[in-house]
Amino acid sequence: MSRMRLTLLLVAAIFISSCLLVAQPTPTPNSVGIQSIFTVTPSTLLIEQDQTHEEFVGRVIDMDGNPIGDANVSSRTNTTKSDLEGWFKLPAQGLPEWIRVSSTGFISRTRAASPSSPVLFRLTPDDGKTTVLHFVGDTMFGRRFFDPNADDYTADGLLPLNPTVADHMKLLAPIQPLLENADFTVVNLETTLSEQPYFSQSGPRPAEFHPTSNSVYASSTNAVMALKQAGVDIVDLGNNHMYDLLEPGLDTSLSALDQAQVLHFGAGKGEANAWAPVILNTKSQTIALIGCTTLRIPLRTPGNDIPYVASDLLKKGGAAYCSEARLRAEIIAAKKQADMVLVMIHGGQEYSWTPTLKISYLTEIARQAGATLVINHQPHVVGGFSWKDQSLAAWTMGSFLTDQTVWPTFESYLLAVYVREGKIIRAYVEPLMLDGFIPHGLTDELADYVVRGAAGRVAGPFVMESGAMEADFGARALQSSYTQTMDGGAAPGEIIALPQAQWISGFKGKGKLLLGRDLLWVGGFENEEVDSASHGAPLWDLSLGNVRVGQDYAYENKLGIRLKRGISGSIDVVTTNLHRVFVDPNTNLSITGMIRINQGSTAQVQMSWYSATTGPSFLKDIQPIEVQAYDTWQPFRFNVKAPATAVAVGVYLRLPPPNATTVTADFDNIRIIEWAKPQTAYSPLYNYALLTGPGDLTFTQEILPGAEQWLTPHLADQTR
Repeated sequence: MSRMRLTLLLVAAIFISSCLLVAQPTPTPNSVGIQSIFTVTPSTLLIEQDQTHEEFVGRVIDMDGNPIGDANVSSRTNTTKSDLEGWFKLPAQGLPEWIRVSSTGFISRTRAASPSSPVLFRLTPDDGKTTVLHFVGDTMFGRRFFDPNADDYTADGLLPLNPTVADHMKLLAPIQPLLENADFTVVNLETTLSEQPYFSQSGPRPAEFHPTSNSVYASSTNAVMALKQAGVDIVDLGNNHMYDLLEPGLDTSLSALDQAQVLHFGAGKGEANAWAPVILNTKSQTIALIGCTTLRIPLRTPGNDIPYVASDLLKKGGAAYCSEARLRAEIIAAKKQADMVLVMIHGGQEYSWTPTLKISYLTEIARQAGATLVINHQPHVVGGFSWKDQSLAAWTMGSFLTDQTVWPTFESYLLAVYVREGKIIRAYVEPLMLDGFIPHGLTDELADYVVRGAAGRVAGPFVMESGAMEADFGARALQSSYTQTMDGGAAPGEIIALPQAQWISGFKGKGKLLLGRDLLWVGGFENEEVDSASHGAPLWDLSLGNVRVGQDYAYENKLGIRLKRGISGSIDVVTTNLHRVFVDPNTNLSITGMIRINQGSTAQVQMSWYSATTGPSFLKDIQPIEVQAYDTWQPFRFNVKAPATAVAVGVYLRLPPPNATTVTADFDNIRIIEWAKPQTAYSPLYNYALLTGPGDLTFTQEILPGAEQWLTPHLADQTR
């Protein structure tokens, strides 16, 4: 999908529309072949940056959309000021960076910016009464940080076996500018702290660790000071891993946090200490923070299990146990001493962004008892949000800095919440991605992907705006819609790539429409991360052969990927994304992309199906990519159905040895599109659609006042 690089639409008027039409799509038949994909063509331009002298371009506005002139704008190496209309330009080195904007009378904001796309800074007035809270997800520094391949070889670890504060700071440096630009930053510290955090995962479990827990690990006590230096002020301990080293580990953890003067809640010595809130007296308001876990004892382990939670009956410490009665009582008690109560609940189903019935119920209990903000975690993946009766709930904050190797855990975000006089006045999401266990800010297409999830997984007043998700609590969003007549032809139909920030909100016609979401989301190979390696291709395995990343191999934008193979040897050149991609059994998928090969090449796509998150595949399907001509870019597409026993798929791009000469295969825009079931509700979550037959599609984009220049160009109808 084209990413509207260097362009913004000149808006003459905003057409207000709120139509939501009910489509009647049906599943796509399975087939293999070459199909086209509708693409996006830029319309009239408001801005066109000089591609020979790349610059960061952006605008600074207030909450009402008015320009803020003379604002201070700074990157790592350069500073400037916004003009009277709020616009600024700042020298760039060709890669994304953190940009910080501040202005007298306003609260400063830090955002990831790319020289490819103008960025919007919307600032809140600083009345001296507004507190900015930042929240991120699961955080730990153990296990694979020492031994990334679990092979007992630790020399390749991101941390040495006895890591210093400086060692931990190297992991946090890419995200520090975002973390520290808040009054208080809160993380879920899902790890016990220890002076000796490493042990071999392949050997026997040391006696000091929890004997029956399914998974145990520890992080160095020096991690605490690194978190503090990076901008973290408060940690939630209300989780199962806080008791991985039993009572001595809990004591060490609490002591390390107290010595570093990092506030903590959610666990302690006995039930009262575990439930004790952190009380913040800040800017004419008082905020109480409470945490608890629903995970009481180890799962799938029979016998004399040791509970994770604090128990006065058993005379032990641990996390606060999240029972309905205790949760309600503690919130009511905290409400008596605070203007606002914030609750963090640990629980839910791993790798599912949908809350379980128990988490939904406990969240509702918390709201009824008086909680203004509920932040949930445990599934390791990010979810959507709920806004109800002036209370905001984040269903799952996902992972922030962890050693997870499960594909959905790489999508992440930071949630910013602005609080004034005990009420939430603003909330937004800044998109992040874990690359090599480390969080990075995102821009462009990668940012759009994460923001779609934050805005679209749960219906609500959530607007996609300039690569961020903004909560529209005041119902001020303007909705711009247009209708496009299209014909997808006979089955298997045509795939439509939606412009950034737009979604399909209606469909009429004789044809059929399915909504889809790209599960791969890094198949454009672009370097859209802040402080990442400059070679591009994030989350791709480039070590499996003669694989190159560069502009000469790109179908569009800056980067593509090339496989090169000579006649010697008999092994294919192969590349794939890191780790298998989760899919639902019996789901219809489309594997698509662009390819360019030279004469003599025979490129292939291999689909490997897995029945578990680890272990070998149970089925491999290798398909040749048919091309109509050499040395020219062409689309390819494979329509497949996930086997009934599949939970994940791996897609491998292969280049077999030639009979003579040297061959190459260039790839770009690789997608794994999962098609939703018929009659799925329209939502910003979906960035693709599958059209069979003719129909009128309505495309919608919401903006807040002042963001008119960020309306995305219309989709080009290439069937006319």
